[in-house]
Amino acid sequence: MLTPKQLKLFKFLKEYKQMNEVMPTFNDMKKYMQVKSPSSVHQMLGYLEFKGYIKRYPAMARAIETLR
Repeated sequence: MLTPKQLKLFKFLKEYKQMNEVMPTFNDMKKYMQVKSPSSVHQMLGYLEFKGYIKRYPAMARAIETLR
């Protein structure tokens, strides 16, 4: 079960990928989620990955895959 913020970010990832054919940047995610720190986005992405909603690939730009 996702928190409201996690769900908001997950939906944003899916919609952004569908519209633009690439995943959003950290700055895009920060702006959409209205947070100032990239660590906030990093933490939310970590929870999404832990809960099995996304897969991240290290050392690659925009390397996020939605699994659900």
